[in-house]
Amino acid sequence: MGDKNEKEKSTILVEFKAKSIGGNIMAISEKVATELFVLEVQMTWLALSQEFGNIPEELARLEKCKWHKGELMFDELQKKLNIPTGDPFTVAKALGDYLTKTGYAKVEIHKVSDVQIRYDMGDVVMAPIVPIMRRLGRKLGPEVSTALFFAAFKKLCNMKAEHIPVPDDLQVNIPEGMEREMWRLSPLR
Repeated sequence: MGDKNEKEKSTILVEFKAKSIGGNIMAISEKVATELFVLEVQMTWLALSQEFGNIPEELARLEKCKWHKGELMFDELQKKLNIPTGDPFTVAKALGDYLTKTGYAKVEIHKVSDVQIRYDMGDVVMAPIVPIMRRLGRKLGPEVSTALFFAAFKKLCNMKAEHIPVPDDLQVNIPEGMEREMWRLSPLR
C-alpha cells in the first residue's frame, strides 16, 4: 500500500494548452512521473549552460533568461493565487506557502526587518541538478523559487530584491538539507 501512495505522490498532472494557427485550443493531459519531468527541466538548463556557458555574453543572456522565466511563471501563478499587493512579507509568505503546498520545496519565510527577509528552503524538487552543474564547473543561476519571489516583489510591491550575505549568527542551526538566503528590498526607481 505504501508503494501505491508513493507512486501517486510521485506523479503530477501536466496539462499543455496551445493555440493552433486557426485559433482552436488543443488540450493534452498526461500523467508524467515527477522524476522524469524534473530530469527534463534540469537537463534543458544543463544543455543550455554547456552550449552557451563558455561564452561570457551568452552566459549573461542565459542568466537574463532565467530571471525572465521567473517573471513569466509568476504572472501565470498570480492568475491562480491572486496574491494581494503591498506588504513584501505577506507576498513572500503567500508564495512560500504555495510552494510548500505543491511539494516544490519546504519553504520558511522570516521577516528580519522591514527591508530584509530570510528565506529557508529544503527538500527542493530541482536540487539534484546542483551537484551535476558544480561537477561540470557550471555557474548556477537563480533558483526557480528565488526568481519567482523577486518577480513577486517587483510586480506586487514595486520593490527590487537583492541577495545579501547571511550574517554569521544566522548561519548556525540551519537544519540538515535546508538552504538559507537573505534578501534586501528597496523601492524601484
